Amino acid sequence: MHPTACYPLSIFDNSFERSTFLTGWLVQGTIDTTTLAAALSRMTRKWRVLAGRVEAIPDSKAWQITVPLGPLPDDYPTYVLTECTSEVPLSTYVRIPLETSSDALPQFLFLDASTPRGNPAWVEKKHPLTCWHVTQFPPTAPGEPAYSCIGFARSHGVFDGVGAAAITRALVAEMHGQEWDVPPPPPEGMHPNPIDKVVHRKLAEGKFGYPQAPYSALGIKGMLWVAGWHLRERYWRGATHRIFIIPKECVAWLVDGVKSEVRRENPDVEVTTGDVLVAWLLKAVYATGTPPERVVHCSNFASFRDLISKAGDESLSTYLHNAFIPLPYPTLTGGQLNSMTVPEFTRMLAIARRELSLDHVVAAHQVMSGNTLTMPLHPAADETLVVSNVSASRIMETDWSPVGSQGTLCGYRFSATPNNLVIANNAYISGRLSDSSTVLDVNFSKVPMQSIAAAVEHLKSQVHQA
Repeated sequence: MHPTACYPLSIFDNSFERSTFLTGWLVQGTIDTTTLAAALSRMTRKWRVLAGRVEAIPDSKAWQITVPLGPLPDDYPTYVLTECTSEVPLSTYVRIPLETSSDALPQFLFLDASTPRGNPAWVEKKHPLTCWHVTQFPPTAPGEPAYSCIGFARSHGVFDGVGAAAITRALVAEMHGQEWDVPPPPPEGMHPNPIDKVVHRKLAEGKFGYPQAPYSALGIKGMLWVAGWHLRERYWRGATHRIFIIPKECVAWLVDGVKSEVRRENPDVEVTTGDVLVAWLLKAVYATGTPPERVVHCSNFASFRDLISKAGDESLSTYLHNAFIPLPYPTLTGGQLNSMTVPEFTRMLAIARRELSLDHVVAAHQVMSGNTLTMPLHPAADETLVVSNVSASRIMETDWSPVGSQGTLCGYRFSATPNNLVIANNAYISGRLSDSSTVLDVNFSKVPMQSIAAAVEHLKSQVHQA
């Protein structure tokens, strides 16, 4: 028997066990997959957790990671890299240079068909934890540039966005031939999950009155209802997946103006760019067609690694797995939301963000532990908008130049599920391009999508007039 280390994943991973999350980059240039493969091999053999496998814990509905500790056989795969050459030019899908608004590129350009969809498939195939796919677009004429799509897929039931960004940073260091801080392998044997340790210790205090967690226990009927809702959004209300590239001067005009106004009225409230963009986005989405009595909520995900580290006895700086919950935003009616200005709404969101505490983590843990099927949907809301601001992770800024990239043109994000369900009403603040413009990756039905487009054009006109 070869030595291994095992540790269970947490309840926060279970909610996403049927989703394969995919980050994509559209770059100019032809990617050298031989050089990329060598860097991936070095990285995954050094960082032993990445060479592990996800396994089902017997007699439970939970998962664990098993990490090989001894020498790895030459025929033991530590990653998967696939490659293909497109039979059609990139112009079939999108116009270069990209416009302010464009259709998202198809998922298959970033994801090989053999990639598992969710933890059960990963376990069945004993599949490596990270999957990489490259689609090459050769030059269409002499002197024309080549393009490539690079996809990084992983089970969302294993890794979250912070973990994925840490992996890409390590890969960039390997591609550049640079030293990086390789996390030590876990000791041999079974180990407790650090999140569970802290949460169980907190629960043992016997405290009552935890805050309401913005999660709903759905059951089979509830899951079918949610699936039906998303199908309605896609096929009845015309939900699509689009990219908005907001010029840096527009973001600066919006953010600086809102921060200035909030600071003038409430100098003690610290406002971030993310606060402003989320407030602006929600105002845009619900500006048209929202009944004043409809209760809406925003599930804006935030990492709680620091909260666990402060309450526990170990750092989560190299913890790759799901460690986030929605911020404790209040629910609002359409009338309340539309009666507030962007600065007023930003202030409300900033205050709520600062209130995130370990109690919120424990409350979410309790809901998910007591219910097999839960989703980050506020039980008091008629409609939820899911937002993920990953710009701070800088994953879209991953430097692919050592393997042939001449620059990233755009970033894309997908959630691939076993039934290919397209999730509507979600937005990713993906990060910044080299010209400091911000990429907004959204899935919405026709009316809110038109409202977002109008809001972006309004920003551009305001900047032009300034």
